[in-house]
Order: sequence, then C-alpha cells, then structure tokens
Amino acid sequence: MKEFAKPFFTFYTLTLLAIMFFAACTPEDDDDLAPTLEVTFSNGSAIADTSTQAGQPIEIRVVGMGNSDNITYYSILRNGIHVLDSGLNSASFVSVRSLIRSTDSIETYTIIIRDRNFRESSFSFCFGLKPTSSWGNIRLLENIILGAQNNSSTGSFLNLSSGNIYNLSTAFQNQDSAQMLYFYDGADLNTIASPNANIDTSYFGGNSGLANWTIKNEIRFVQLFIGQQDFLDCQNDSLIIANLFPYETGKRKAKQLTSGNVYEFCFHGKYGIFYVNNVSGTNSGTIDISIKMQ
Repeated sequence: MKEFAKPFFTFYTLTLLAIMFFAACTPEDDDDLAPTLEVTFSNGSAIADTSTQAGQPIEIRVVGMGNSDNITYYSILRNGIHVLDSGLNSASFVSVRSLIRSTDSIETYTIIIRDRNFRESSFSFCFGLKPTSSWGNIRLLENIILGAQNNSSTGSFLNLSSGNIYNLSTAFQNQDSAQMLYFYDGADLNTIASPNANIDTSYFGGNSGLANWTIKNEIRFVQLFIGQQDFLDCQNDSLIIANLFPYETGKRKAKQLTSGNVYEFCFHGKYGIFYVNNVSGTNSGTIDISIKMQ
C-alpha cells in the first residue's frame, strides 16, 4: 500500500492544480464590461472637434447602456469643471443636452458614465472659438419695482417679455407669462426666484397660490461680481455671453439681495443680467431692479 499512496497523491494534487490553473486563466464573460457610451450631435452625426462663436448652442445626444450593472452616475465636465453631476439607477438612458459656447479660447468637454460597481466609460471632445463678427442686441427693463408677498399695492410677479407686473391672482391666470418673482424669507431675506423654486407655500397661498399652479416656469441664477458701471455700459450681449453658465449649475434663487448685487440668469435658453438698484423693507417691502437680456 505504501508503494502506491505517494504516486496517487501526487497525481491527484497535480490534477487539482491544473484544474485551478485553467479555471484562473479562462477568459471571463461579459460580467466585467464597462457601460457602453455613445456621444453624437443631436442629429445623430458623429461628434468631432469643431469651432463656433461664443453664445452659440451646440446640441449633443448622450446614450448610455449598462453591460453588467445599472448605470448610477452621469456627468459632463467643461475644462475640468462639472457642469452636470447626476445620479441615476437605470439599465440605459438617453440625454439630449444644449452646450452654450463660452468665451474661453478652447472648451474641452468630457462625458463620464459609471455603473454601480464603478466601471466607467468616458468620451472627450473640444470646441474652438470662432471670432464674433457682431454681438447681439439686448432688451432693457429699467427700474422694475416688485413687491414682496405681503405688499398689497405692488405685484410680486414679472413677465420678462413684456415687463408687466402681476399680483398673485393675475399671475395665476397668466402662469405661462409669470417667470420671475420676489419675496422675503426669514433665512434667505430679499429673494428673486421663479415659480418652480422651493418657496414656502404660505408666502403665496390661497386658491391662486403656487401650490395650485399647473405651469411653473423656472429660472437659474449665478451671482456676478461686477460694478454698476459695467452693467450700465452693457449695450449688447457681450457681457452676458462673457458670463454664460451651464443651466444645471445655476441656483433656483438669488438670495439675500442688497443694493448693488448683480446676477446673471437663464430662462428657456436665453440669458440676461439684473442689477439691484434698491431694496426696501421685508415681507411688505419692495425691490427695484434693472434687467438686460438677450
């Protein structure tokens, strides 16, 4: 018995090791594939480096598909800065985005998607800057006075197209035309926002209150640190274009406003700037602003 035990044991051991070796070396299946990412222009044509003038929109289409797990992260970076940072949990998605060309000489965009196990795919492309032959015209709404929520004589809602000012009941009847509003909050203080912002329902309540609106326009805001003279000197859209921001990065409220504050805003793909001339009072007070927009 002792003569055969050792060879048998050796054969058995070698066989087991061989099985383990081949198992380890066998190519894996699709369980470790990163998600599939496809980026094209919105018309379906292949995306490529190109050039365009400042302020011009470029429409892209992003398609993501998880191969092993659901996609849980989607982001867009412009020159290394996030302009979209989105969480999701989906086997696939389609996203059409409008990229507004800024005044940077080169814009490098990177699209990133990632699945729940951190497998990642990315795609990058560049936009050059064409010289701007002429700047666009702007519209001026000067010394617009809005009343806070408890002001009984001055309306809180503004139509950016016509310059008309509405009280709550009139704004309720013209929801699609009420884009900007003013209110006072104990924490945010004097605030410019839009109907789709997160606003305490008690400020604009009742039958015509924001809670009962079926159309809620949304504006995004970014504060600018420029002086009054810069605003007054703006005779075309060059200052607006120089301060363009991706819509998703803007805030839904311009808060704690005081005289001299300046904000750029975006609504339905159009940009503008407002300057705060004066603020008076609290929840029954007023704000005086001037607006220049594309």
